[in-house]
Amino acid sequence: MSLKICTDELLLDLVPTSRIASVTFLSREPAALRIWPQGAKVPVNHGTAEEILAIHPDLILTDPFMAPSLRPLLAKNGARILEVPPADNFEQIRLVTRIVAKAVGEEARGEALIARMDADLADVAAHRPKKALVVAGWGGGGYVPGKGGLFNTMLTMAGARNVVSGNFGYYDVESLIEANPDALVYGDTYRGMASLRADQDLHPALLKRYGGRRISYTSLYGCGVPESGRVTRSLQDALLKVRR
Repeated sequence: MSLKICTDELLLDLVPTSRIASVTFLSREPAALRIWPQGAKVPVNHGTAEEILAIHPDLILTDPFMAPSLRPLLAKNGARILEVPPADNFEQIRLVTRIVAKAVGEEARGEALIARMDADLADVAAHRPKKALVVAGWGGGGYVPGKGGLFNTMLTMAGARNVVSGNFGYYDVESLIEANPDALVYGDTYRGMASLRADQDLHPALLKRYGGRRISYTSLYGCGVPESGRVTRSLQDALLKVRR
């Protein structure tokens, strides 16, 4: 049983659905189903104690931020709990993939996923451009991811440079134009859903300046999983088509 979307993704990659008792409700959202369509066949949970106790799983996958009140309750239930650390770079992705693969008895499958990721990264390294584009991760209500996360890891690997110098930044439209990145990159997790965040992208100044320099990439909810290698390759392909 998985209680977090990032462990959902690892679990769906590693084991057949017949072995999965439950994943989070987020795995039924369109963004997740585009990559893990098998998630539609698995029961979902909302991380409540009642759901966990009713299912009585052998193994519970979560992250280090599980609600403290759940811990003593689950300990009494006898289920094994595996807290999977977040992964913000490819070495950490290899580590967490091996941790989960060992826990579910699918080490060979875990190594195959890592090998596929490393092949994607080798292809990315072979096509890294000589001149790095300056890129802003945009579309998040003004929040722009910086140096400390997976987005920056993928961006750097692809041969681009983050417009944010610190770990994160908050930009309004005017600040973004002043920063003058070469391209805007959008995570597609909530693509097609109406929101005020989407409205900001329709600002006439942005449409005029970045009409042909907008890139969408599969954001995977920010989860560091082996699929991040393929996403990095597709991100690079899109960046190579951008001309300032």
